[in-house]
Amino acid sequence: MIRELLLVATVASLGLHAAERPDIVVILADDMGYSDAGCFGGEIPTPALDRLAENGLRLTRCRNAGMCVTSRTSFLTGQWWPSGQREFGKREVLPERLQTHGYRTALIGKWHLPGHPMDHGFDHFFGFLGGFADHFGGSRDYHLDRAPFTAFGKDFYSSDAFAERAVRFVEKTDSEQPLFLYLSFQAPHNPLQAPAADIARHRGNYRQGWQAVREARFARQKKLGVVAPDAELPAAPENLPEWSALSDVQRDLEDLRMATFAAMVERLDRGVGEVVKALQASGRLDNTLIVFLSDNGTDPFSVVDAAMLKQGKLPGDRGSNYQPGLGWAYASVTPWRLYKISQHAGGVTTGAIVHWPKRLAGAGRIDHSEIHFVDLMPTLGAAAGFDAADCDGESFLPLIQGDEWQRKRPMFFQYMDNRAIRTRNWTMAEVDGSGWELFDARKDSLESRDISESRPDIVKQLASQWTAWWSSENQGKTYTPKSTAKSPHYSPQGDRGSGKRYVPSAMPPQPAPEP
Repeated sequence: MIRELLLVATVASLGLHAAERPDIVVILADDMGYSDAGCFGGEIPTPALDRLAENGLRLTRCRNAGMCVTSRTSFLTGQWWPSGQREFGKREVLPERLQTHGYRTALIGKWHLPGHPMDHGFDHFFGFLGGFADHFGGSRDYHLDRAPFTAFGKDFYSSDAFAERAVRFVEKTDSEQPLFLYLSFQAPHNPLQAPAADIARHRGNYRQGWQAVREARFARQKKLGVVAPDAELPAAPENLPEWSALSDVQRDLEDLRMATFAAMVERLDRGVGEVVKALQASGRLDNTLIVFLSDNGTDPFSVVDAAMLKQGKLPGDRGSNYQPGLGWAYASVTPWRLYKISQHAGGVTTGAIVHWPKRLAGAGRIDHSEIHFVDLMPTLGAAAGFDAADCDGESFLPLIQGDEWQRKRPMFFQYMDNRAIRTRNWTMAEVDGSGWELFDARKDSLESRDISESRPDIVKQLASQWTAWWSSENQGKTYTPKSTAKSPHYSPQGDRGSGKRYVPSAMPPQPAPEP
């Protein structure tokens, strides 16, 4: 009762009525690539996301932090990764602030952050606490609120279960109370698993190879206006073999790998559609601010293929644990370079969608402004009626409402031995600790042409800014790259010489049919 009285007093002090505050739904895909959805150039059927884009706003340069936990921390704290990592649990994070301002809050899906979500402002939780789980069989860290969840039936599939629970949350929340739903899908993060019938619909679609898929997506992106009509794709990675050089059994397994990935994206999209239908049926959709994102670029690794093949398991199988691999990650992040973990654009750029019928100006707009995950907390706070000026991010609510907006401060990035700084005119990034690359953001947004040797003055200036930022976020320490070379998972991935060469696995011999 005391909490309800405090909430009423808070809302009254802000001069807000419940009907004026939007419902807020943040939908986060896990390791989904920039170009996987149809509205960003993909061939995978994503009708629900495409409808949100057609009636909403596409943000073509929304930057994340390149890795699951880093992006999620930046989103919930509004802080750059180093400070967000250090202070998470000490500061009031987004769901806590929304809860204080009268919102009923829920996390459905993946958490992958310190502690328990219900200790950080969520009234309801269904999902798992760690980094990944079996899509069919769950894991030991699944919870329903605070109780362990073990009811994984024979028809359980993570994306379906999360969508169903999200729909239930919408339906059960009092119509007079605003809601905040954080729907955190695990798909299409490994293990690559999907129902067999879903995979079969995509089987054979990827026999043309990753280069052909990338080029086709790039052509569609030009038609959509996602990239400029005169843009040129960056050169192919030096550590990725030509599709034509693969054996037929290698191409067959790669086709199955990507067919499974596509089926996961399609199933995720179906879940998004169910949640949107529930919002519509409840009368909430018109004043619901929906934000769709992915937490980082696609996973380029394939470190357990040999173990899976030894067990007789293929992509899609129950109990398997395949990853997308370098070739399909390369296609998935079109038109960018590099992938998950890298701080180049392919690792830190998400195809973002904003949908808010009541307040969004210009349905169907495509905007190329530089946005970052740290901007989400102040933006959603402004929409909900509270000030988050203590964040590193900047509210882009004016952009959503059709007003002029341009970020004022640089964006900073770092994960292991990958780092970057992005300003209005320049991008400077480093992969595998191999030295800074400099790009003119006005002329080379796809980060193709390294001009660091011809502009040492800019390199020195930006490096000084980045170093000062990193030191300020780490108690004055000197930056020392954390090498990935000894990690069995995060092996070097640079595309211009430093990256480990990708060797695709091969489909095992199939048993002869019975006579």
